[in-house]
Amino acid sequence: MALALLVAANPASGGDGDVVEIEEHWSLAVGGPDALRTAPQVSMVMSPAGGIDSDFFLLSLNHWSYPGFEPGGVQLQHWNGENWRSSKSASNELPLDTDGETIRWAQRLTLSDCSLTYEVFNAESTTWGNFAAGEALKITTHTELARLNGYLPATSLTESGIGYAGNRVSSLVLEKLRWRFDGDDEYQEMVAPIDIDADLDP
Repeated sequence: MALALLVAANPASGGDGDVVEIEEHWSLAVGGPDALRTAPQVSMVMSPAGGIDSDFFLLSLNHWSYPGFEPGGVQLQHWNGENWRSSKSASNELPLDTDGETIRWAQRLTLSDCSLTYEVFNAESTTWGNFAAGEALKITTHTELARLNGYLPATSLTESGIGYAGNRVSSLVLEKLRWRFDGDDEYQEMVAPIDIDADLDP
């Protein structure tokens, strides 16, 4: 029931204004990582308008996937449909090697003056430390969007996941959503932890 509610939810339904900021708060619990095999590998997607036909952002955990595969670390990519736009990476490029660690981070979309910003913040990892320090995982791009009311958590939930070694992940959880309307300093919040880890293949 909680999953159905969250997938169907749209932050814009909570008010009459324009949504200008959206946050997703995530946790990834790792069990038995294999540094030699770069396992597990996780990819997270967030889109400002729902779907991946226009602008979206891809966060690769424990690997880089563009322009080619590189083991370890964290990489952020900006895409427009099938077209790559830009990428950034965290300074720590080590592969995950701490059994039982829980990685936590939040990812935020902000709309301001025809600019769309995606950034990772409040990032914590035993292996990588604060892997979003110094705006390492922040990209700003021009946009024609006037609001973020088209955002759908379903895009994040269905497009994100464990791409390799799902048996080495205990859980991948969307802990909560937060969003803010234009002209409002207070955030709206939906707390409905959803574990999207369904990949148990080695």
